[in-house]
Amino acid sequence: MNTRIYLNDKFIEFKTEGGQSSQDQSLKLDESPEPEKKLNEILADFLDETNKKPVYISNISFETALAFLKKSFYYIEAAGGFIEKNNEFLFIRRHDRWDLPKGKLEKGETVEEAAVRECEEECGIKNLHIIKPLTSTFHVYPYKKSYALKQSYWFYMQTDYSEKLIPQLEESITEVRWCSKKEIQTGILADTYYTITDVTKEALGL
Repeated sequence: MNTRIYLNDKFIEFKTEGGQSSQDQSLKLDESPEPEKKLNEILADFLDETNKKPVYISNISFETALAFLKKSFYYIEAAGGFIEKNNEFLFIRRHDRWDLPKGKLEKGETVEEAAVRECEEECGIKNLHIIKPLTSTFHVYPYKKSYALKQSYWFYMQTDYSEKLIPQLEESITEVRWCSKKEIQTGILADTYYTITDVTKEALGL
């Protein structure tokens, strides 16, 4: 399970006991008299743009921390796909970085339905079949004079679609490309987001 929450190019990672200790900010909710105050202090430091270091927190379950974060930020759900066709994999170019197609859930949609719809809309692709779920990713970004916490659900998909792919320009997508595993390892991963790196490495077993 992915236990990192990203903000731009840094992250908070929730670790189990026995993990990294020298860098940890250790927080025990069951022992701290004001656990939410302590977590708020850590969050405030993490959101400070001048602080570029990752934060490691131990002795608190990711589920407990996630429930607290959902109360602290606007919570948004999205879904997307890692798409394969004949041993090539689909990536999009958005905001001058490589990305994977994804988008927010619409009312009444399941995460699976949203993932397929967003991939179809953003890439002009069809005949998508979900093979298996991948881990969710989490990131924080400025939203409505505060911050949003977005949970993105990912799925490994396959297709036999052979028509021309069409980038959804209104979503700032300028290119849709099929890439080999080698191209991903030598180029894509050096020019993408941490969350996309996590999904890609899981999907390809890297």
